[in-house]
Amino acid sequence: MPPYPALFVCHGGGPLPLMGDDGHQQLVAALKRHKEQLVRQFGLPKAIGLISAHYETEAPRVGGAAHPALLYDYYGFPTEAYRLQYSAPGYPALANAIVDALKRDGFEAAVDPHRPFDHGVFVPLMLMFPKADIPVVPISVLRSGSAAEHIRMGQALRSLRFNGLLLIGSGSSMHHFGNMWKKNAGKTFGDSLSSVLCGTNRSLTNDERLAEMSRVKEMEGFDEAQPRDALEHLMPLLTIVGASGGTAATEVANIYVGNVNNRNYLFHE
Repeated sequence: MPPYPALFVCHGGGPLPLMGDDGHQQLVAALKRHKEQLVRQFGLPKAIGLISAHYETEAPRVGGAAHPALLYDYYGFPTEAYRLQYSAPGYPALANAIVDALKRDGFEAAVDPHRPFDHGVFVPLMLMFPKADIPVVPISVLRSGSAAEHIRMGQALRSLRFNGLLLIGSGSSMHHFGNMWKKNAGKTFGDSLSSVLCGTNRSLTNDERLAEMSRVKEMEGFDEAQPRDALEHLMPLLTIVGASGGTAATEVANIYVGNVNNRNYLFHE
């Protein structure tokens, strides 16, 4: 059985994708389309491991709650944004398996038995899997912001994909608040990512692609799209790249959230 595909998505601004915000219409449509494509081609996943930009830790942590609560980790929104519900179960056994895989690769990983679903988890999943009937395990990103370490984390998780696990990286290819009002911000970096990940301008081996992505901070457009002191929204992509073994991706969304450009990628081997 081939590994279940892996996905990197932009989750948008706070709860806005769930609140009918005009600037998030393309994002909402893309997330729903991704789910339809996955299920049509590969069937439903057995479980979801979601690497969230809003779950930052020093060493890898994996949510192990059986029935995770929601963490409304955003501020200043209407009351209904704090009444959203997503009742997907956790999967403690899978959380333990993920931790074991990370430990085998030298990470000081641990289960967090009380970790709730932050909005990087529940916002995209409410749009993609609204029935909330697939178990979900949240996975952290590292505060180090090291591209190489996140790729290595993903490589440690790769074998789990052969058991029907859908890995989703939830972040944003464009997340520089200083440039959010700049028209087309993030497009140059998105083009750079697609050149490497999808081979749009050149052909790379898997190992070459991994090496290029470990140097992601050197890509054209990086500084417009990502603040160098806060890289958490890009790190889920690096984890997914590692979990896919450097295989080429398909750019499944080239979208605008307000003024800025974001890319979503599907990795299928």
